[in-house]
Amino acid sequence: MYFIHSRLSRLRFALRRDIVDHRDIQLLFFFNRGWCQFLINIYSDDLHTAVDFLSNETPNIPHLLYMEGDFNVRDAEWDPSISSYYAAGQVLIDLDESYSLVCSIPALSVPTHYLDISGHANSVIDLIFLGMSCAQVTHCIEPDLRKPSDYAPLIVDLPIAPENICVCRMVLKHDSDEEAAFRLSVSEGLS
Repeated sequence: MYFIHSRLSRLRFALRRDIVDHRDIQLLFFFNRGWCQFLINIYSDDLHTAVDFLSNETPNIPHLLYMEGDFNVRDAEWDPSISSYYAAGQVLIDLDESYSLVCSIPALSVPTHYLDISGHANSVIDLIFLGMSCAQVTHCIEPDLRKPSDYAPLIVDLPIAPENICVCRMVLKHDSDEEAAFRLSVSEGLS
């Protein structure tokens, strides 16, 4: 799920189903300085359907800045409580590398999925992957904010400096000659 600050609304964020049409994948794009940039949110079930879809279809998603979600993949690469490396984890790593992403390191390494079932360990299955320009950015896992869910929210602030937000806006001054000329040309065009 995305939460985008209202100050960024000028970037015109929109979902793109024409590039990736999968029920468990949300591809969001926005324009910045003439470039179309992408963010992706994934839910991959225990059969790794969404990750396999992206790996097999390999849609062209240039300028992918961010990929996050519930990947349902336990692996020693990101979960310190696991001592094994799994094939599904390698598929996810290969996918991220194909998009030039790196796994974000949490500020505090705690589980993201909490089970209140005896004999089942808590785990790290929710991950964030970032583009190289954000590779040093860490994210927070907030286990205290998870109730009633069994998943801890992940929070990351992507660095978008005001000078990187290029939005052009033209305004006609009220009661100016330019405004009068514009109104005239519009009214002539309507008649």
